[in-house]
Amino acid sequence: MVDETSGFHHIEFHTIQPNHTLDVLVRIYGFQIIAQRTTLNYSQWFLKSYECQLLISSVLNSDLNDEIILTNNYYDILTPIIRNSTTRDLILDRDTVFNIALHVKSIQSILDKNSDVQVLVSLRQAIDEYGSIEYACIKSCIGNVIHTLIDASQYLGPCLPGFTQVSISKQDGFTPLMIHGIDHIAFAVEKHSALSSIAWYEKVFGMKRFIVNREDDPFQGFTVRLGTVGMRLFASEFWKCAETAVVNEKKSNVKLVFGESLIENGSGSSDQITTFIRKHKGQAGIQHIAFTCIDNIKHAVLIAKANGAQFLSPLADYYRQ
Repeated sequence: MVDETSGFHHIEFHTIQPNHTLDVLVRIYGFQIIAQRTTLNYSQWFLKSYECQLLISSVLNSDLNDEIILTNNYYDILTPIIRNSTTRDLILDRDTVFNIALHVKSIQSILDKNSDVQVLVSLRQAIDEYGSIEYACIKSCIGNVIHTLIDASQYLGPCLPGFTQVSISKQDGFTPLMIHGIDHIAFAVEKHSALSSIAWYEKVFGMKRFIVNREDDPFQGFTVRLGTVGMRLFASEFWKCAETAVVNEKKSNVKLVFGESLIENGSGSSDQITTFIRKHKGQAGIQHIAFTCIDNIKHAVLIAKANGAQFLSPLADYYRQ
């Protein structure tokens, strides 16, 4: 897996409707289920489309069993999170994208240099017949978002230790692969919190702010308005020279986008940012993932629409520049 390093290792979803979520990703967008596992407390499916890897998780039992999966040297971040009364609300009883798992060069260096960061899972090792990985998990400064830090430089398996491979040839139906990788991940954050979030990601991961376009102000971001509503956008990218930052061996930069509302709290108005936060248990979080396509984007859209995908119409001002 070292030669496929792209900054992001995988993006993890938690869902209370796993069959529906898997159907959308596999039948509509062409992802393939390459591995899965079921423990006493949760089920997981590892999906892939070229360089893009997704992990779909679903907690089966909120009355947690005393299963200790770590004795088998398996990769496991969910058990510590859902066993802790202060962190289980990050995922339980909701559909949410919550975990941005990252390839990193030195997990221990990140933990040592950021002693004030909340560590959800301390540095551990997972082993199977394909080798070993090291991993840890920390809480982001944003809502229910967490980051699993993974060093897979000594691992040659298709996904992660503890998963059973699934024969793709035996899966029902077939949708052509359309997704190649991840262009960026966008957060919906509270008003006036984007700059502090950017500062957190620079401190922890060595990311740097980058300018979206010529109208992007260093302090006010790039503003998109439609009448009295809109949003303010900021973006950061991984700094490739940082020794302990995220590994990124591809030519394209890995980006995070921070979108905050322009609406004052208590005004009674709403937009896509405030609506997301309200429906996301009042928490900021991952609002969307932008995928890159294998070939022509129009071709991918036509296939996805034919499979039942619903597409939103962006604001005209968004792409004016």
